[in-house]
Amino acid sequence: MTLSSNHDNQRDWTIIQISDTHLMDQADLEFVHMNPEHSFHTVLKQVQQQYPDADAIIHTGDLAQVPVPETYARYLSFMQTTGIPFYQIPGNHDHAEHFPFHQNQNQVHVLHFGQWSIVLLNTAVPDQIDGWVAQQHLHQLEHILETYSQQFMIVACHHHPFDMQSKWIDQHKLKNTNNLLDVLNKHSNIKAVICGHVHQDSLREWQNIQFFSTPSTCVQFKPLSDHFALDDESPGFRVLSLKENGELDTVVHRVANTQQKINIEISGY
Repeated sequence: MTLSSNHDNQRDWTIIQISDTHLMDQADLEFVHMNPEHSFHTVLKQVQQQYPDADAIIHTGDLAQVPVPETYARYLSFMQTTGIPFYQIPGNHDHAEHFPFHQNQNQVHVLHFGQWSIVLLNTAVPDQIDGWVAQQHLHQLEHILETYSQQFMIVACHHHPFDMQSKWIDQHKLKNTNNLLDVLNKHSNIKAVICGHVHQDSLREWQNIQFFSTPSTCVQFKPLSDHFALDDESPGFRVLSLKENGELDTVVHRVANTQQKINIEISGY
């Protein structure tokens, strides 16, 4: 497994989480009656304005709605203009063959930020909406957690491990959550698990680990809905403030004036 490292241990860190950009193969195309390219750029513009010195941007999946090389190339080209290091993990809409993995797609990756480490865990399964952590990745995760037992740890993945109380999306959550929790439960240094997939902000705590989901940079899903439904909340992003002493603060920001014209009665995506 290939590691990215930063040796400056004596400071706090600012990590931006974005998710579910659902980019099309052409920048002017719409997704669910909204232009995902426009809202994505609007979100990143706000990130740059509010957090110009952010240490990293972590994208937690569904980078593409149309997962072709052109989509990913356009994403990479734009992200490189931010001047902020960025990393991404695939979602169920992404295509592993074209996806810009940090390194080999069959590896669990870990990023180091002083006393903190962030694990990039792939929960995407080819041709499926549901999530699953492969056995080899569970073994790699366990090895990472053992190796960096003195670090404060965050695990980033696409699929939500716990129910959102929305029947339609909970059908497509991480399907082997118990296997993941068995690994996490052996380690006391895990501070948080962050995910995307559900297009909304949420928090759940389990065994002193905080589980966060994060809004999409495009359309939002209506919380607590039995059937697919869109919400009228604005696109957003999450900020994780990692303190040298192991404390974690987080806030979700939403962008204004995104010129949304989504049809909240639409029946699927």
